[in-house]
Amino acid sequence: MTEKSKKNKYMRKPRLRPAHIIVLGFFGVISVGALLLSLPISSNEFKWMSFVDAYFTATSAVSTTGLSVISDTAAYFSVFGQIVLLILIQFGGVGFMCITTLFMMLLRRKITLKDRMVMQMEFNQDEGRGMVRLGRNIMLVTLAIEGAGFLLLLTPFCLANGAYGIWQALFISVSSFCNAGFDIMGMTQGLGSSLSGFAGDVMVNLSVSLLIILGGFGFTVLMDIGKNKWHFKKLTLHSKLVLITSGVLILLGWVFFFGAEFNNPATMGNMSVGGKLLASLFQSISPRSTGFATVDQAGLTSGSKFMTIFLMFIGASPGSTGGGIRTTTLTVLLLVMVAGLRETDDIAAGKHKLTRQSTRKAVSVLMMSLLIVLASTFILLFSEKSSGATFEDILFECFSAYTTSGLTCGLTGSLSVVGKIVLMLNMFLGRVGTITIGLMFVSKKGGDNNIKYPEGNVAIG
Repeated sequence: MTEKSKKNKYMRKPRLRPAHIIVLGFFGVISVGALLLSLPISSNEFKWMSFVDAYFTATSAVSTTGLSVISDTAAYFSVFGQIVLLILIQFGGVGFMCITTLFMMLLRRKITLKDRMVMQMEFNQDEGRGMVRLGRNIMLVTLAIEGAGFLLLLTPFCLANGAYGIWQALFISVSSFCNAGFDIMGMTQGLGSSLSGFAGDVMVNLSVSLLIILGGFGFTVLMDIGKNKWHFKKLTLHSKLVLITSGVLILLGWVFFFGAEFNNPATMGNMSVGGKLLASLFQSISPRSTGFATVDQAGLTSGSKFMTIFLMFIGASPGSTGGGIRTTTLTVLLLVMVAGLRETDDIAAGKHKLTRQSTRKAVSVLMMSLLIVLASTFILLFSEKSSGATFEDILFECFSAYTTSGLTCGLTGSLSVVGKIVLMLNMFLGRVGTITIGLMFVSKKGGDNNIKYPEGNVAIG
């Protein structure tokens, strides 16, 4: 090899894979957001925000989580700060690559093959064709649903809070559909109140619940539903599994919370039967990826906290604005369990045989997610020892951060620097996805596929 070729070899630019671009893209948006949120102009008191707190807030917004180290969003952030927060939430909800593609289209810039590959990975698509059209449709669907949510929330918020209700309706609509959980209700409803002031308002509860559900379905499911006009039999297998699993989880949580919290004076005990039905329905929907609450999470019974953790861990669906291990992952894991008990290699769903790639992916997501949450819990048990936080509350907080749910039992505001960093990493990993992070370091085509090893039997169970 000549000296010139050696020099060219070492000077060659590193090739970034789609996984690297997604991770770096989200990190870049978070960094810019943290810088803007730390400025005095973002604060009502015109003061600098600490570097760690600004990064935590930006990470929470871009990851569409909703956890906050400040007591109340509306009380601390100025109008400028709230606008920055809303833009970060929108970026996190639809994906930075989707908005980047939109700007490139407006500027008539060429969208390269690599751009399409990044979008394919970001939206969890099997094929790379039609990515630009998909990005455009995602933006149109997002604006249409958020606009409808804004109109539905406008009347109740304006009746309660006057002209300020217009900004609240817009902010809550975007935050709900993006499954973010940030709110600006503190200045009118009480600091840190979230939506508890509207616990008995049917319009607010049902509108926000619908926005959360639609955001949690995933854009491909929403477009599939629109294309087939709600004809269930014509939907794809993915859409069917998402709808069935989501429906079962909502119904299961609704019944459970209604029974578990019926006589609990700290949550629903003093409500009417209708109010309890409404509050338990909202409590069943919100944990799946949104941090809104109409009852005090710290006041929940231990059984209800466990159910909330379970719903947070499952989360929303692939390609959605929410987090968690995803509804389809749960379904595939249950089917794998049934196939294992039957000692069969064929795993079927809806007259379709699932691929080995789907089952392996589901197991990988489950194991990596559990390891991340348990490791984070272990660290926080030591770092937050002085705060007097219980194991139950720490576990709740770690699951909430990783699944980008955003519900809290009140621990976030008193976290140490180590605790904040751990939860920031959890939120980032939960939004970007463990598979994407894994693909940064492991090639899909690693190893020699022609090598065949002899089978080995391992005793299980």
